[in-house]
Amino acid sequence: MEETIKVSLVRCGDMPLKFSEMASTTLTPAAMAEKTISTVEQKLDANESKGLHLAAAHPEHGQVTYLQQVTEGGFFVYVGEPDALEEHWFGAGACVAFNDDAGSGHASKVGPDGCTRIFRLLRGHLS
Repeated sequence: MEETIKVSLVRCGDMPLKFSEMASTTLTPAAMAEKTISTVEQKLDANESKGLHLAAAHPEHGQVTYLQQVTEGGFFVYVGEPDALEEHWFGAGACVAFNDDAGSGHASKVGPDGCTRIFRLLRGHLS
């Protein structure tokens, strides 16, 4: 049996305002390889932050998922209603994916030690 990778997924909620929410899913290495459009290593400075934003559709590939595998340090992700965001930490070894392409989006902040991660752009939305 092929190993699976546990992924925390930031997606749009079912409610009309589509606030972002956290869910869990799994992905096999083979499925990840099949869906991958591009891969790049990112090194982010400590405490760098990004306000509410969406995991936008790709101009050429349409709906995509942004998969990030943390290799060093980590980052916070904030989901939910904009005036009551919930904080989630993702440290070394964590995988987090984003496909919240509607609603208010999510926010993020790099941890105090910075963050190195493998960023993959995947075809379609994970569920």
